Amino acid sequence: MVALSAAQRRQVSGLFAEHLRAPVQMVFFSATEHDRSTAALRALLADLASLSDGRIRVVARSGPEARAEAAAYGVKQAPALVLLDGAGRDTRIRFYGVPMGVDLVVLLEDLIDVSHGETRLSPPARALVRTVDRDLTVQVYSTPT
Repeated sequence: MVALSAAQRRQVSGLFAEHLRAPVQMVFFSATEHDRSTAALRALLADLASLSDGRIRVVARSGPEARAEAAAYGVKQAPALVLLDGAGRDTRIRFYGVPMGVDLVVLLEDLIDVSHGETRLSPPARALVRTVDRDLTVQVYSTPT
């Protein structure tokens, strides 16, 4: 199963060639191996990894044996995607469901940011984030308009 069209594959390949620097790891959690969302996300991740010239590594975890690892990352539902830097450090970036359409753009931008070791937040935004003095969960939902 291929998730991206030939045109999308060319675009993503060019984007990765130009902007993806250091390795990135994507840990994929699924509740079951056989549902449509799992199959779609698995195909998408395989496409992205194949276009990254070895810089994106996908690790798949599923079933009851994956629950402890998922819980360690704070993952409570599946399918879920956890982004780690090349050294395996948790970036705290999570995706739930299948990031296609506008969500795919967000995933691609996040992969690039993780590969650079920094976000593209402006200096004032970074300063504002540093003022947060307690644990905080930020959830961003994107839907097509």
